Amino acid sequence: MDTRPSTAYQPPFVRQFNRRTRAWNVFGMKKIDLSEASLIAAARAETGLERFGDESFLPPLRALLHWLETEAQLNPFGRFNARMRTIRSLKNRLWANACFEAHPEILEREIDAPIVIVGPHRSGTTRLQRMMATDLRLQHLSTWEGFNPAPRPGQPGMGRQARYEEVRNFLALGRQVYAGGYVAHPMDADWPEEDMLLMNHSFCGFSVLGMFNIPGYYRWFLEYDKTEVYRYTAKLLKLIAWSREQEHGGAQKPGQGDRWVLKNPQHMLDLGTLLKVFPDARLVFTHRDPIKTVGSVMSLMWYFASQHTDLPCRASTRDIWMDFCEQSARRGIAQRKHIPAGQQIDVHYEEVNRDWRSVMRRIYAFGGIELTPGVEQAMAQWLADSDRDQLHGGHRYALEDFGTSAAEVDRRMMFVRRHYGIAYEGK
Repeated sequence: MDTRPSTAYQPPFVRQFNRRTRAWNVFGMKKIDLSEASLIAAARAETGLERFGDESFLPPLRALLHWLETEAQLNPFGRFNARMRTIRSLKNRLWANACFEAHPEILEREIDAPIVIVGPHRSGTTRLQRMMATDLRLQHLSTWEGFNPAPRPGQPGMGRQARYEEVRNFLALGRQVYAGGYVAHPMDADWPEEDMLLMNHSFCGFSVLGMFNIPGYYRWFLEYDKTEVYRYTAKLLKLIAWSREQEHGGAQKPGQGDRWVLKNPQHMLDLGTLLKVFPDARLVFTHRDPIKTVGSVMSLMWYFASQHTDLPCRASTRDIWMDFCEQSARRGIAQRKHIPAGQQIDVHYEEVNRDWRSVMRRIYAFGGIELTPGVEQAMAQWLADSDRDQLHGGHRYALEDFGTSAAEVDRRMMFVRRHYGIAYEGK
């Protein structure tokens, strides 16, 4: 196993940031503050708003801050990242509440029969969602809206341009700091992205498990009742749909329908909660060789975690994400037994590789939507553009770097391979 310290993998920007911040601390500069009071005060000061309205975020926030301080062993850049991402979410909650108070009709909207793509990380969920997002009749979450979902009352255009530029700028920085992560999962402000970004604003999305070494939070996260997290996610989806209409004079964008296409691997852990909030959701389950998915997600998350601590973190990344993959698969299998058969469908990764058109026809028939020739052509163009730009396939990793092997992964995940008849995938 590779046990080198994380500093060996940090780009000059991160090393310089850490060095300078530590020097400031030597001269009496205050350490980057991750206290609840400081974070909330900063969000209120930067927005000029006081009321959060829905305060269901407080227990997850407190749990996260506790384990960041007691377990994560953050370097200065890690503390900075944790502070900035927390303040961003708190600010969005303040702005969102201002919108809900001014326009209570937002929360009266309905989210009818969303198509929700659910499956292990690295199993093709992103590909399916981005292909379906080419269908302009469906609504999808854009990356910039996921990070900054709330319009900003009192700002020009409700702050749309500012919200967009903020995301563009920190994604540009992210490509430098987390270069390997962006190769594994390319992101752009305008591209479709998963609703995990919205769950992050409740401090209960899986991304912090990839950013920081916090096994205590992970254990808490597995058992926490996420009902209010899902309800707030639904509120944000309603807010985003409403704000899009405001840009078109209070009407839907021409050709835009009401159906959402969403995706998030985290849903495997809480299918019952998902359906409590979205009872008529249509679930598309993806499957791929666990040897590929487990190794790939461990590598992806390590690219992020290694920037936030100076200590070796491959072993901790392995322990959390190997368990996450196993737990989510077991819970998903158990909970699917209670979901009506007509509300779920299975898609295998190699099926999409072999004949994506047949797969899409099956998904569209399942969702009760016509797959038109124009939409099929748009999907084909997206795939061609993706191949041309080499957006996928550049991610390289070795299970042995994380102190495990294909044999161990196969042993732990054999139950899911057998349950779904998942074939071994060639190199």
